[in-house]
Amino acid sequence: MINEILKEKILERSFYNTWLKKYLGSNVIKVITWMRRVWKSYLLKYLIQDIIKTDYTTKNNVFYINKEDLEFDFIRDYNDLYSEFKNFLQNIDKDKKIFVWIDEIQEIVWWEKFVNSILGAYQKDTEIFITWSNSNMLSSELSTLITGRYIEFEVYSLSYSEYSIFSQKTKSRELFLEYIKYGWLPWIFGVNFDEKIIFDYLKWIYSTILLKDIVANFWLRNIDFFENLYKYIFANVWNIFSAKSISDYLKSQKVKISPETVLNYLDYGLKVYMLELVKSVEPGTKKYFEIYNKYYIWDLGLRNSLVWFDFKRDIWKLLENYVFLELKRNGYSIKIWRLSNGKEIDFIAEKNGVTKYFQVCYLLGSEDTIAREYSSLEAINDNWDKYVVSFDDIDFWVSNWIKHIKIYDLESIL
Repeated sequence: MINEILKEKILERSFYNTWLKKYLGSNVIKVITWMRRVWKSYLLKYLIQDIIKTDYTTKNNVFYINKEDLEFDFIRDYNDLYSEFKNFLQNIDKDKKIFVWIDEIQEIVWWEKFVNSILGAYQKDTEIFITWSNSNMLSSELSTLITGRYIEFEVYSLSYSEYSIFSQKTKSRELFLEYIKYGWLPWIFGVNFDEKIIFDYLKWIYSTILLKDIVANFWLRNIDFFENLYKYIFANVWNIFSAKSISDYLKSQKVKISPETVLNYLDYGLKVYMLELVKSVEPGTKKYFEIYNKYYIWDLGLRNSLVWFDFKRDIWKLLENYVFLELKRNGYSIKIWRLSNGKEIDFIAEKNGVTKYFQVCYLLGSEDTIAREYSSLEAINDNWDKYVVSFDDIDFWVSNWIKHIKIYDLESIL
């Protein structure tokens, strides 16, 4: 049972205040997406409660279906859904707006027929909200299914600031280490805060994603290979990957899998919001490389629960993954730059016509480390902001035009 303090924090999330709420009153479909257990359902429930308190609607005019609740197990396809909706219409307040809320709508066969029918018959009087944990038909196919009349909201897992609020702890070096170890899914605060319990819970989430979103949707046959592949990816987050390099590694382990199969299996992880692919680009030409790409993980707790966690071995990988996630959370598009001298810039982040460059390291503990981390940024001849991000407690001043920032202060510059 989620305690009352956590419940109060749900609607305080920036996602709700800055994006979703401002679209109330519009007739576009609000599609709330991301991986399982980021509290899309709780956000939806509390948004419903919040709206009922206003003049928008009444409780009688809220049509709510949650496909993870056994109460609605009988709704299998669009016909079942439409029949339930017709029954609901018999008791509505006709002078108030209708709100349709369907949680985990991908579980309903041909749901789009229901949505398009409602839009056609009740568009002026109805607002539709749906949640989705599987990007199999987002975004290109979804725009075709519901004729482009939607706006997508991505509900990320907790930021470091939100983690501090949910944990009721002051930000500190120790709390940040806890944050990147256990991950950012709000539900970890709904269980006893014990490492074994948390990691067991995260393993259960992984199994749910695997069985409900991957095996069921993509007819996955070789589950053992999938799990071995993802453990390899999770263990080597931040590495440059190609399908061929992964396939060659697997062959060295006496596993014969084609690069095409590797790409397909990795694509499943992208579609259920477990992984994100970041491509590398050549400066000047902006030409994308086909082989120098990286995969990052959307929740480090999932990664650490499946791959034995070791602080000394993993910390710099986790820090780079954290910077990636924080940039994405703040709306940046991201690339990796491969310089002609073989060096690499970890992230080139772009938003609203502004570019920022980031190098990530663990500690700037020596002159050699400082020279290595700063030299790649020094090779970029433009006036955009450039940052070296590290886990140091002290501030480093090395260059007037390259700034150092402590990693737990990253949110302040985004």
